[in-house]
Amino acid sequence: MIKAILACAVGILLTTPAFAGNKTASSKSIQHGEFLVGYGGCQDCHTPGWAEHGGQAPKDMLLTGGGTNFQGPWGTTYAPNLRLYVQKLTVREWIARLRALKTRPAMPWWTFRYLSDKDLADMYAYIHSLGPAGQPAHAWVPPGQEAPPPYLKLVLPPAAQPAGH
Repeated sequence: MIKAILACAVGILLTTPAFAGNKTASSKSIQHGEFLVGYGGCQDCHTPGWAEHGGQAPKDMLLTGGGTNFQGPWGTTYAPNLRLYVQKLTVREWIARLRALKTRPAMPWWTFRYLSDKDLADMYAYIHSLGPAGQPAHAWVPPGQEAPPPYLKLVLPPAAQPAGH
């Protein structure tokens, strides 16, 4: 009886969003995380060649960063390598960082407020399941400084002038 209760408790702990030590996630969590990453368009910027190849890339390239980068008045931003990033974090740290995230364009950081902690944990489980790969993405380059390609240049209209000026 006690063995059955312990086995059940361990099974529950291993499938919760805060899975112990980041070592075990259920296949259901990983699949849901893969769905959320796909639906959220994360691959568009975080996977090199994703857009150019019709939404496909070899598994070893998925979420390795620097796919689509952007230059504008804020400087040049490079999509980070999420596979390396999650390896340094626990699931709780991942959730806390996404909840506090405010970053430069074109990252739609505000979209994380629509996801539950379980959703964010499942995204973590999927990304973490891919394992480390690739190199860190290039760091942000301030405005007016030379930035290595590739990047999309966003030219914004001048600020609207009040009538009569």
